[in-house]
Amino acid sequence: MSEVLRSGAHTFNVPSKRLIFEYIVHRPSTETADQHSLIVVQSPGWGLGSQYLQNGLQGLWRPEYHISTANTESFTVIFFHSRGTNRSSRPLRSQMSSMPDLASDLEDFRQHLHLEQYPVLLGHSNGGAIALGYAEMYPSRVGKLVLLDHQLVGFQDKRLLQLEATRIDPRYQDAWDSMLDRKTDSDEEFTESVRAMWPLYFFDPRQYVPELLHDIGDRKLSVWCYQSQARCDKELLNPMQMVEKLGDVQAETLVIFGREDMICGTGIAERTVKGIKHARLITYGECGHFPWIEKREQTMMDIRKFIQRQD
Repeated sequence: MSEVLRSGAHTFNVPSKRLIFEYIVHRPSTETADQHSLIVVQSPGWGLGSQYLQNGLQGLWRPEYHISTANTESFTVIFFHSRGTNRSSRPLRSQMSSMPDLASDLEDFRQHLHLEQYPVLLGHSNGGAIALGYAEMYPSRVGKLVLLDHQLVGFQDKRLLQLEATRIDPRYQDAWDSMLDRKTDSDEEFTESVRAMWPLYFFDPRQYVPELLHDIGDRKLSVWCYQSQARCDKELLNPMQMVEKLGDVQAETLVIFGREDMICGTGIAERTVKGIKHARLITYGECGHFPWIEKREQTMMDIRKFIQRQD
């Protein structure tokens, strides 16, 4: 087994960028998975990290964790930390944190892993935007692409009317009240403001927000990552480049969305699938921004079927 794929935390250096990157490897207990059974997960760039994904996606390398199916193949799953998150270093200039910059880091990571291409590249939300950006920039380097309620830089579909209606919904009133007094001057304030907003990301916040909070743990979110990434994406010379280059993606693509996602509306999913030649969209009813939490069995099954399908 290659040293770079051993279980645990790793770092590697990219001298040309003066950056160090961290990634976490989870291997199945049987240690039988090879590079063809490898999934690389891109974490969000705005400071959330990957712990919530490591906890939520355990069924990919530990199928006994929450999969009730005879299809129990296990995968090696690698979680890649964007610049500035966890032990990945910050760039020398904060303006170097746009989607194309973060996507380019995945190419450095591919070379570090000695892969011809990523067999499977997966991303959720902003991590999905970064993964999609990489598949556009390096079309031949991604075999299969999995996007979970992903962002599409330059294309907005927040369900504003639906979101506005939640002001009088008791499930979301506390979240709205906290937004009126939102503060982001420090990591602590930013962490608390995001924590208070999580109910807006779920169809059933009372049942599922505690699970997300458990998966995130006591992590402090980086306001620096959030502000620098948001600013850099707004300053892109071509704000619509991600939408315009969807046709460049060669990877087989699976897009999964919750129909009640008020943060990244399903119009994003529809526009993505329309632009990518080999793309399929699956939507779940009564589900928000975290499908593997609100629709755990369906999400794991659909991801596995897609990865294991031989065309």
